[in-house]
Amino acid sequence: MEDWQEWQIRADQIAADLGAEIDKLDSDFFGENPPQGGFRSFWPRFRDLKERVRTAPAIKLDDKLNLERRLRSLGGRAYKGQEAMFARSAERKDELLASVADLKRTAESEGSPRTLRMMRRDFEGLRGTFDEGPALSPADRQLVWDAWREANQYTWQKLVGIWNENETSLREVLGAARQQLSKGNAAAARQSAGRFFELLKSRETKQEVVAQLKAEAEEIRREADELESRRTMPRNTGPTLSPGASVDGWRAEVARNQESIDRLRDEVSELDRQVQEASSILEQAMLRGTLVDKRRKLAELERSSRTLLQRIEQSEDSPLVSAG
Repeated sequence: MEDWQEWQIRADQIAADLGAEIDKLDSDFFGENPPQGGFRSFWPRFRDLKERVRTAPAIKLDDKLNLERRLRSLGGRAYKGQEAMFARSAERKDELLASVADLKRTAESEGSPRTLRMMRRDFEGLRGTFDEGPALSPADRQLVWDAWREANQYTWQKLVGIWNENETSLREVLGAARQQLSKGNAAAARQSAGRFFELLKSRETKQEVVAQLKAEAEEIRREADELESRRTMPRNTGPTLSPGASVDGWRAEVARNQESIDRLRDEVSELDRQVQEASSILEQAMLRGTLVDKRRKLAELERSSRTLLQRIEQSEDSPLVSAG
């Protein structure tokens, strides 16, 4: 075979190989299933092919011109496709930014912790739509992400700020109750503790803080009850008391217990109603914790009264029992 024939065969093969690569590039980006990421990976392959066509050795002029013409056509289609993609991305970006702005405006005018907590879910839901619809260009995605993050953080910080303010108010009420206890004013201390539980219905704060404050309020109530019990407890005037004096003391204690039992039953009934009407799981949890404490204390008082009534009955049956 002559040299010129080998050269022609080689030139035809090079042109065919380059044409096949151009066909593949066309199919990958303009076929039935174009890539979702746009044309970012198109241009490196396009430039590589363009350079190889330009520098291809021993290629026929007609073949080279044909390959260059096909590449120009592909490049033009890619530019138009990219422009359309950027236009769709810009529209999607504007939609998402408008949604983020609407949520932030709502957060700015909202003062309810419960609503702000619910809005955090709205922010997460919106975040999940970033990959829906037309694909965002890298620059548009960054703009949307920055706006979303700033608005979401604003909402969270506002929620935490309200929680902290409410915690401060609740602690002030318990602090006042402690002061009343230190002065020996049991009734005022109990009243402040009751005001704390009333405020708790409308002053939401962190759940772990609520549990801590409720335990402190219950402790104040218990100390107030003990303080009143010590004041009303009959004093011994000697080493022993007569059976009648002992029975009278028991009866007085039963009467005091009954007052507390009646009050606790009313509170338990009211808490049951509030649990049924609670508008959130958090509110229910707070109310149920108080309800359990009330029922426990009610059971203790009822048990104490039953024991005292048994003593009274035994004493009346055996009047000579000493008061030891």
